[in-house]
Amino acid sequence: MTPSKAHVIGDIVISARPFADYVAQFALSDPMLRSGRVLDCPGGASDFAAAVRNMGGQATSIDPCYGGSTARLTQHITADLTRVLAWTAAQPGRFPMDEHGVWCHAPAWRAAADAFLADFRRDRDQNTGHYQPAALPRLPFLDDSFTLAVSGFLLFTYPRQFDVDFHLRALRELLRVAAEVRVHPLNDSARNPYPMLETVLEHLAEDGIRVDLIAVPGQSDTRDTQTLRLTRR
Repeated sequence: MTPSKAHVIGDIVISARPFADYVAQFALSDPMLRSGRVLDCPGGASDFAAAVRNMGGQATSIDPCYGGSTARLTQHITADLTRVLAWTAAQPGRFPMDEHGVWCHAPAWRAAADAFLADFRRDRDQNTGHYQPAALPRLPFLDDSFTLAVSGFLLFTYPRQFDVDFHLRALRELLRVAAEVRVHPLNDSARNPYPMLETVLEHLAEDGIRVDLIAVPGQSDTRDTQTLRLTRR
């Protein structure tokens, strides 16, 4: 397959994908989000976990960026959003733009980042442990701590940064702590399918993991239309 001519975004982004995007891209339902503990890994600057808790569910976010000060995290989020907007603006045929040439999803991302930061500050003040600094492939949880783990825009998205061994260790770790794992998307930021996906899935199948592909609507990118679902048999 010929690689996409779309732009690779570069360094890993702290993204502020809103709750609605999570629901669509991971094919989630309200009962699913209320029925057990949910892990968002990496959580980035999304308001997803806060929204799950607001609807009566239980959710924890993991990301290495949570280890610094709130001020520094805010600066990092702002810088990465600026980078995302420049990246989308350079591809107007790929991303919908408003009349000013700004990505149409930008307001939703800003609102999600604001909601996340407000909740993150509350978490720091009250020491609730909703946001924990950690990174794949090692998570600070006991086996079967979660009913569901969602992992967006890290695995498969940065093949230059993470090799096959990392992907396998990361997915096995998510499956250690959660009964079901959903990963989106299955391509890099330039729409190139992850070249070693079949190899990764074969190894997981040998582990006894059930592998399914779910058709989902593309949110940020209309061509990101598949989500990987992994469940322990």
